[in-house]
Amino acid sequence: MKKVLIFGALVALVCCGFAGVAKADTCDPSNCITAGGVTYTFTTGGSDGSGGNFITLTIDTTGASAGAATMNSFAVKFEGATSVSLTSFPGGTGSWVLEGQGPNSQNGCNIVGSGPKYCVDGGGIDFGVGSGGTFAFVFDVKGTITAEGIQTMQGVGGYAISCDIGDAECKPPTNTPEPASMLLLGLGLAGVPFLRRRRS
Repeated sequence: MKKVLIFGALVALVCCGFAGVAKADTCDPSNCITAGGVTYTFTTGGSDGSGGNFITLTIDTTGASAGAATMNSFAVKFEGATSVSLTSFPGGTGSWVLEGQGPNSQNGCNIVGSGPKYCVDGGGIDFGVGSGGTFAFVFDVKGTITAEGIQTMQGVGGYAISCDIGDAECKPPTNTPEPASMLLLGLGLAGVPFLRRRRS
């Protein structure tokens, strides 16, 4: 029995040695939202020189996990903004235009002329599994921003999202790296034979 346990512990340790380090979540809930394997990250690009700031929204579809879909409109939330303009968008994805203030819906932008959401449409980004792209939109935002968010109701499954940065339901799950778990298991098994008491 002792030999079996030691052999098992050694096998577990060898397996751990060959296992790669698990990829940790890279989506920081303080500036990033994930849905359907697609990540939406907001980063500040500094002053625009006239009282506003550049904010970049990066959409990463390399981890897309739901079915085929195309995003051809979305709304960004800039709570506290006094004005917002779209200064650049990813090439090869169409002619994106900031339509005005209003939310996004399954039918596209719903411009109402008020509210913290600013809707953008006119292009198309493939959200299908294996689409594998990173797309950056740069906004020039004036005002003191107190909250940011993303809303895109088009597509299927996990791609439909309406969420603010920092919302509890938007935080990605924390993954425990599997190789570390295997190492702990192996060390525990290696120590089991030494727990037997010697008979007098």
